[in-house]
Amino acid sequence: MISVVIPTHNRADLLPRAIKSVQAQTWKDLEIVVVSDGSEDNTKEVVNELAKDDARIRFIEYFPAKGGNIARNTGIENASGEFVAFLDDDDEFMPEKLEKQMAVMESDPEIGLVYTGVRILYVNEQVTYRTNPKAQGDLSKEILLDNSVGTTSTVMARKDLLLKAGMFDINLRALQDFDLWIRVCQLCKVGLVPEEMINYYNYTGTKQVSALTDKYVEAFAYINEKYKDMLDTLTEEMRREKKYNEYMLLGNKAMRNGDGKLARKFLKAALKEQRSKKALAYYALSFTNFKTVLKLRSSL
Repeated sequence: MISVVIPTHNRADLLPRAIKSVQAQTWKDLEIVVVSDGSEDNTKEVVNELAKDDARIRFIEYFPAKGGNIARNTGIENASGEFVAFLDDDDEFMPEKLEKQMAVMESDPEIGLVYTGVRILYVNEQVTYRTNPKAQGDLSKEILLDNSVGTTSTVMARKDLLLKAGMFDINLRALQDFDLWIRVCQLCKVGLVPEEMINYYNYTGTKQVSALTDKYVEAFAYINEKYKDMLDTLTEEMRREKKYNEYMLLGNKAMRNGDGKLARKFLKAALKEQRSKKALAYYALSFTNFKTVLKLRSSL
């Protein structure tokens, strides 16, 4: 069985879309574990209404809100399935996502985590682009350099490995997924479904954690200290690549927040590590608006 964990907080308007995308899966041996993180809207009523016609839906709630990390960990701990998939309450699965992931998982007993491609939709800007992931196999070193696995909504993993890895770190306010994938990738091989299997919705101008640059700065500092022993084993070239990737992500987040000056600070630092065309292009684009950046990215 696959347990799909959906953490939610005051998203009763968006949550049904996520739940229905799981109900529409071609893989039917599943349960839907909705974890309400201190929701004060009508989340419970919305979930109970959907559960009337689907016994696979389970609802867990607690008060007060404790954050997404604890919500996901609560879902993992209460999952009945051998496998756990994650879905954010504002994203949705494509119908064949779980079936295709299970096929990859069953192809090799050493695979413990399977992720997929993503269709990213910036709602306010009306721009869509797609990821083209390629990383798979032994990612124990590669994952230290960059989050090649990506967002939680793409991932399905063996429950026992998530527990062994220690689940989500409750001290992190951002990059929680990256942090957990680092630990999981030390325990197993990674499988890949390269097609886009989720719709990942971005709402700029809202208080999404991923839009706050300072939280990313703090998170990188925390992760780099946490995995210092692992990072010390990297070559000088790999360390420079890691720093480049960090500065590029921070520059992108600053641009998303409309802070071109801060973006250029990070992008200059990225260029010192690696004189790439991408970094130079982003530096030039930092003088424009974020929608221009998105349009360029979607055309590539």
